[in-house]
Amino acid sequence: MRALVLTSDYVPGNWSGIGTAVACQAAALAQLGVDIEVMVPGSHRAAFATQAPGGPVVRPVTPHRCPVRPGEFDLVHLHSLPLSGLAFEIRRRFGLPVVYTVHSLLDAELPDTAGLRQWARVQATVMSSSDAVIFLSAAEYEVAVGRDRGLASRSRVLPNGVPSPPCLQPSEPAPPSPIVFAGRFARSKGIDLVGAIVRRMAGEPRLRFILAGGHSDDMGAAVAGDLTARHWAYCRVLGWLDRDRLDAVFAGAGLVLMPSRYEPFGMVAVEAMRMGAPVLASDVGGLSEIVSGQSGGRLVRSFDAGDWCEAIRELMGSPAALTALRCRGPAHVAGHYDSASLAASLLDTVFHPLVPGPFRRKRDEGMP
Repeated sequence: MRALVLTSDYVPGNWSGIGTAVACQAAALAQLGVDIEVMVPGSHRAAFATQAPGGPVVRPVTPHRCPVRPGEFDLVHLHSLPLSGLAFEIRRRFGLPVVYTVHSLLDAELPDTAGLRQWARVQATVMSSSDAVIFLSAAEYEVAVGRDRGLASRSRVLPNGVPSPPCLQPSEPAPPSPIVFAGRFARSKGIDLVGAIVRRMAGEPRLRFILAGGHSDDMGAAVAGDLTARHWAYCRVLGWLDRDRLDAVFAGAGLVLMPSRYEPFGMVAVEAMRMGAPVLASDVGGLSEIVSGQSGGRLVRSFDAGDWCEAIRELMGSPAALTALRCRGPAHVAGHYDSASLAASLLDTVFHPLVPGPFRRKRDEGMP
């Protein structure tokens, strides 16, 4: 099978968890024998400048040039709405089915603006028109299907995956082990709540914070600037980290915070637990499904900074509880979010039903 993946975000140089998730999935599919080619906007030079041997082929696409022969593929897997026009033009001209992964419901995540409303309408059209739709959590599926019952027969829930956890011997990191926030500095990710937590807890004995990320909205930039200027002794604000550096930060973390107000999945929670870091997360969306049962984290059912500070103090004051979370996290990720297993499920339950064999590809008529 040959699959053409369309995404605006990809590693290296990604600006969100989407780029990481798509790359993990593409690599896992390639390992299963799927011929994967990934197309990213030509402006995203880092993504196609460096490619892993034996991994998916990554190519730049521009408004005037498609770098592949679409008729030679079996399906299109769309991850980014700005490339939806290309995806459906390929379907119209070459008959390839379109699979769309919904990485977030835009009207739930972003402020209500004219520009957002336009993209929300595009997303609704893409969901209603795609041959198959993938949601990352049951919470997102239920919201979308509640709006459009016709989605139910063409949709399924399939979470993002990560490679199998490394062989770890979970233990309490040497103090002072930092409290970590990683991701976009945006209101939807709870960056304002992180700022309030740091301001309340700064100066408490042996307590340090690390903020790793960026790609800020206005609020996020203001919070990061304030913490850098006023609380530099207790809080380090790092930039967007590559995979190895972020894994190292997670492995040495005393606790990872995810105070998101909206979270369609919760990639950071999975990445942190993979490295044995305890997670404290909001009880919202996909996080409620990831941080549950025998996972490596706990949920906070509040957006009050005081409640979060108390939850942090309770966990950080209990070495036994932290050690239990460190031990459970990698096993939970391996059992539920292994990228190889999830890629096999994607192949068996989504791709193969759309591409009956033997699949007769239409003659490639070329693209303008």
